[in-house]
Amino acid sequence: MSEGGEKTEQPTPKKERDARQKGQVARSQEVVTTISMFGTIAVILAMGGVIWNRLIVLIDQIAAIAARRENVSLSEGLALTWDMGVAITLPILATVIFLAIASNMMQFGVLASLEAVQPKLERISLIGGFKRIFSGKQLVELLKSILKIVFLTVLLYYVLNEAIGPFISAVSCGMDCIATVTDSVTRRILLISAVAFVIVGVADFYYQRYAHTKSLMMSKEEIKREYKESEGDPHVKGHRKQVAMELVMSDGPSQARKASALIVNPTHLAIALLYKPGETPLPVVSGKGAGTLAVDMRAEAERAGVPIFHNVPLARHLYADAELHGFIPEDVFDVVAEILAWVARNEALLYKGPLPHGDIDMLRGDHRPPSG
Repeated sequence: MSEGGEKTEQPTPKKERDARQKGQVARSQEVVTTISMFGTIAVILAMGGVIWNRLIVLIDQIAAIAARRENVSLSEGLALTWDMGVAITLPILATVIFLAIASNMMQFGVLASLEAVQPKLERISLIGGFKRIFSGKQLVELLKSILKIVFLTVLLYYVLNEAIGPFISAVSCGMDCIATVTDSVTRRILLISAVAFVIVGVADFYYQRYAHTKSLMMSKEEIKREYKESEGDPHVKGHRKQVAMELVMSDGPSQARKASALIVNPTHLAIALLYKPGETPLPVVSGKGAGTLAVDMRAEAERAGVPIFHNVPLARHLYADAELHGFIPEDVFDVVAEILAWVARNEALLYKGPLPHGDIDMLRGDHRPPSG
């Protein structure tokens, strides 16, 4: 348990933005490796004949030099192999570099963070270094590296073991046969490795997203503190006023139809709550109604498939104390969070027309899904 409480809440958009500015994003190196491997395989398959023909020429030239009786200078040997080596490796190297950049941009877009490369004292700290080495993240990376080494070792053993016979036979056939066998073995190793790396890459992609989100998790106290700090931000205040003016243009029933949830007591009061992650840092009281207006709000919510929650104390408190078009009071964060968690779990079944059951009464342990 940390000083600010247990970190059980999802990170707010502001927390994610701040982390991104520091260069902290969900990034899977396995995705980069896998995509680069596919690019390498594609280039080799597309240029296989050209590559092996150039290798044959290069080997023949080296053999011719070795057969000479006179000494050959180092510069002559380098000049002989340079052009051929560049012609073979340049397409593969260019493809790998391009795909490495593209695969990173696919994961987190264009990111330029000076803070990420600024020197920090904790990075040269011996104790901090040991903590990073033995952290959970580094242990996961170590485990992945060990698994890849074991897999590639076993793969090479079995593939090369099966290729010994063809290689021996190819020696007597000449360079063309050796190139053909080498081409076949290389393709097999690359294709099997690619399948394995796809599995690892997909798993690591989702793991890195999970680990990144977990590292940014916040306690309820941190969310409250962030909310209080944002209250003093003139940009936030201006945005809230703009949102409030847009909401004022509509009446209670229309707000109930667009709400994330409707709180009732159950017939005399109705309060519409609106929460859109990324747009509203906290749930907004978008509409209130009493008497016939509450009945109309309930009817609109039912027609739109908005979930209706029966909670008398919460409905009375929000109706009496919550500011219309303002954020919910701090003392109801927990109960509203429980309601919104239910909404998030069942969102795919909501907002599509009348729901098959009535009000949800969580105070009595009612957590039925919409199809219940």
